[in-house]
Amino acid sequence: MVMRMKTFREYLNDSEFEEIWSSITEHFSEPPTLKEVYTEYYNKLKLLPTKPSKDIIEVANCPALPPEGMNAAPDWLIDKMVKTTHQDSAYVSAVLLYWASLHTFITSKEHDDDLCKYLSIIESDNCQALGLYFAESIKPDPLGTAKQDSLDHKEKLFWDETFNRSSPGDWRGILYVLKRKLEYDMGFMRGFADHAGRDHDADRMQLCCRLIDIATADIYPDEKSRKALRLLFKILEKDITDWSD
Repeated sequence: MVMRMKTFREYLNDSEFEEIWSSITEHFSEPPTLKEVYTEYYNKLKLLPTKPSKDIIEVANCPALPPEGMNAAPDWLIDKMVKTTHQDSAYVSAVLLYWASLHTFITSKEHDDDLCKYLSIIESDNCQALGLYFAESIKPDPLGTAKQDSLDHKEKLFWDETFNRSSPGDWRGILYVLKRKLEYDMGFMRGFADHAGRDHDADRMQLCCRLIDIATADIYPDEKSRKALRLLFKILEKDITDWSD
């Protein structure tokens, strides 16, 4: 019997937070001090506006492996379908929630709202409001160190897995490292970068990732693979120096 895939949002809605938190502490060893942070993050993600996507997130058997398709801010991930063999919704939700916060515990909407607030204050030339904004932004976060430790650990897992897949002499491993770098940057670009063309840049990065998948499908590339390689490097030659804030 083929089971219907569920979206990231459906997994969160179908799982109690306490069950998810128990799975997060078991598989990722997050400290009790971060429970409040993950509780808030869980509730925020469930309330994100609907953003249908044709892309799929694939949750592997090992929770320490970043799922394929987790390449955007949570606002872009929340309505992606999730492909997995696991029957435990709490476990899948834990993996999704953990890796959705690879870059930060805020959403793209929060980032954009804050940026709009800052630009509005600048345009109004209100020195008092600007002072209050900066005072609020530098206010110490009692959980700041714990949050940063969590983000640093996720980044280490991400890159450890990436380089473990790149063995000496394997040309496909070189392209896999490039793909993971593009996915890492795409996760930031699609939600947290500040320039106007961030979504367009992320789309081009995603195209490069798809071309890498085609090019590395087999160790002996056929004409389709070589065509994908040529197009990949043509895009990189033209655009790679322009993917920047």
